[in-house]
Amino acid sequence: MPVDLESRDGIICMYEQYFPKIYNFVYYRVYNHPICEDIVSDVFLKVLEHSGEFNPQKADFSTWIHAIARHAVIDYCRRNKPSAGDVDDYMDTLNCSMDFEEAYRIYCEEKNGEVEAFISILNEMEQNVIHMRYFQGYSGKETALRLGINPSTERTLHERALKKMLNFFKTQGISLEDMV
Repeated sequence: MPVDLESRDGIICMYEQYFPKIYNFVYYRVYNHPICEDIVSDVFLKVLEHSGEFNPQKADFSTWIHAIARHAVIDYCRRNKPSAGDVDDYMDTLNCSMDFEEAYRIYCEEKNGEVEAFISILNEMEQNVIHMRYFQGYSGKETALRLGINPSTERTLHERALKKMLNFFKTQGISLEDMV
């Protein structure tokens, strides 16, 4: 569907259509609602500021806006890298005698739920693939197109991500039968 960024109604329609997708895309990378809101606001401002640069011959609008969102998250992460002291301070606060279940429970709470905790064990591209496939409902081909990668690369990333999550479950003593 063509996106009209020239009229007020077109901008409102674009925002209503893409806001939930972009918000979820960003949130599942930063796991912080206020930060996510700031980044998403920046994404939509950039879309409006650079609307003249959008070329439907190169990519569809969804691919273009997701690329802007991905770059905004990367920029945020570069600006806010934790220092070694932050990591050391965090590690010092943990009680080393805690059993794993307690540590994992705290980890899941800090990551705002188990799904986010599981996804956080993946690298950025694997997270993108899992998020697009399972949270946004894209097919493998659609995911590959939106990420600008080959479909076979997308399949490999998808398979590796699933294996990493399955291995994570196995290391926790959770079998596939326990999950079903």
